[in-house]
Amino acid sequence: MTKYLVIQCPKDSPMHYAKDSIELAVCDIAKNLMCLPGHVQGYMAVPNDSKHATFHLIKDDALCSIEVDDNSISIWRNDVDNIKSAIYGFEETKEQAEMLLTRALSDLDDAYTNSQGFKGYLPSDDISINTALEELGDADIEYAFERALFDLYKFEFLKRPTHMDYL
Repeated sequence: MTKYLVIQCPKDSPMHYAKDSIELAVCDIAKNLMCLPGHVQGYMAVPNDSKHATFHLIKDDALCSIEVDDNSISIWRNDVDNIKSAIYGFEETKEQAEMLLTRALSDLDDAYTNSQGFKGYLPSDDISINTALEELGDADIEYAFERALFDLYKFEFLKRPTHMDYL
């Protein structure tokens, strides 16, 4: 595995990585794991064992470190977007189900309220749609996937940028 430091490119930097370069993939990983703004070409990946890396460590402007090999780069390029899309699809379906169940429960409450013999009872007093759907653990799925990415790339925060860093 090769360890890289990721830094923000100087605004006037003419440097651009090739589309299939390891360095661009490393910058993309960092940008996504740190939720960094801007284009991926606005960042630079520097091998950790280089003089350039030492300079940025001393200067304290390295954002993070990431370790990659051919397999982990392939995983990033081929698997991560599909898994993220599936997670978001699951979350969207859960939200749609929650809306449908809420509407159905409201209709059930209305049916009881409009009845002659059951006006005093509201099913929504005994049923919690939110609690039931929270048990699905979709927040845990997203968190677990993020943790797996942090572990796979041995990701380490070195500096948490502020919005002032991007002005």
